[in-house]
Amino acid sequence: MRFAFLFLGLSVIVITILLINNNLVVRDLDSFDFDRTLTRAFCSGRTCQDFLVTCSGSEVVGLVPISGFVTFGEEWVDLREDRELC
Repeated sequence: MRFAFLFLGLSVIVITILLINNNLVVRDLDSFDFDRTLTRAFCSGRTCQDFLVTCSGSEVVGLVPISGFVTFGEEWVDLREDRELC
């Protein structure tokens, strides 16, 4: 169980660094033109975190975590289909 939390924590750190380096984390939404925002949960195994996704056309211009981590029971199955964010 500790390995799962360590792996998840490291994954979040790596994703955050990649997002910051690719300028996907928006600090000031007033300076951006965007078409829409939506929420999306990103999961690793049974542990998920919600993010606010900001889109301009088909491009992601913002990705901000809006919740802590949630871990579902062993019987949980993610039935969502993969699709484009914007």
